[in-house]
Amino acid sequence: MTDTTGGDVRLSGISKTYGSFTAVHPLDLTVPAGSFFALLGASGCGKTTTLRMIAGLENPTTGTVELGGRDVTALPPHKRPVNTVFQNYALFPHLDIYENVAFGLRRRGIKSVKKQVDETLELVELGPLARRRPHQLSGGQQQRVALARALINHPQVLLLDEPLGALDLKLRRQMQLELKRIQTEVGITFVHVTHDQEEAMAMADTVAVMNAGRVEQLGRPADLYENPETTFVANFLGTSNLIEAEVAEATDEELLLTAGEAKLRLPARRCRGAARAGDTILAGIRPEKVSLAHADEAGSVPEGRNRVQGNITDAGFMGVSTQYVVETRAAGRIAVYEQNIERDGRLVPGADVVLHWSPENTFGFDADARSIHGVQQPAGEGV
Repeated sequence: MTDTTGGDVRLSGISKTYGSFTAVHPLDLTVPAGSFFALLGASGCGKTTTLRMIAGLENPTTGTVELGGRDVTALPPHKRPVNTVFQNYALFPHLDIYENVAFGLRRRGIKSVKKQVDETLELVELGPLARRRPHQLSGGQQQRVALARALINHPQVLLLDEPLGALDLKLRRQMQLELKRIQTEVGITFVHVTHDQEEAMAMADTVAVMNAGRVEQLGRPADLYENPETTFVANFLGTSNLIEAEVAEATDEELLLTAGEAKLRLPARRCRGAARAGDTILAGIRPEKVSLAHADEAGSVPEGRNRVQGNITDAGFMGVSTQYVVETRAAGRIAVYEQNIERDGRLVPGADVVLHWSPENTFGFDADARSIHGVQQPAGEGV
């Protein structure tokens, strides 16, 4: 079933406006053949509109859509080498699973469908359920039927519009693994629209984070998480503590920062934008990168780490981790996620603590990165 040839997607200057409202600003984007690509963003960011322009369900106001090097901008949906799976699976309730999957082949006039249907049902692990009706299946199984029906026509590109949105959390995580397995086996280009950050990072090779009709940042999930380029990305992909600080000294290697009474270090290569002595920047640190020490153990904190003093105001047991909120004079509220390996019983609300982390885990933004594309992200919003 593998066919990665010609499955690349190229959007050139594509945009979409509705009267005075711009849903998607002019956008250039290339999705390599055979990749699992995610368009990630909140409701109204333009991700679904972008997907619908690839599918031919929306006509772009400007720009072109190319699939496998062929300009398909003017082609109707049924003439494009794509199939779409929606959150609403739209299965035929009067047909069994076998006939739901076979429908596309029969519609094209193909008489002998058994081999292809059997292979596709085996791919999605539904072979034994072929003669059941949709209402006899779970939500996850119905989702696989919709996927099988889309894949059996061997599209160059499979478009997925929030396909897991109707599933509960546990089933959604199972289906994330299944979707990734299926995409790897068939080798078809997948373009997946989602608002779920964990979903995008778990499945996609490349993620485009969209905000207000533009791509805010594009890259591998780990790069986006570890090296966000804007406060929006830092806060949308997980949680970030953003600390307003002043640059006390700046060298090619390192920035020395002051935030209240705290002295912080930031590798210069991890700061977006030029920073000079006297500039105000935002220093960011992910909650799981921060360690907590009770004030009585402050002397045991290793030298060279960034340190901030504070007081625990909240602690929530989450099973694998405990999530703390610490109020600090230097940096406001800071979130800390600590794994429950060896819990210190003294780390409870009201306790005085020292927060510490490696400077290497700190990232920074200049003042211009606070607001991008008209969306304001003040410091501390991610907590």
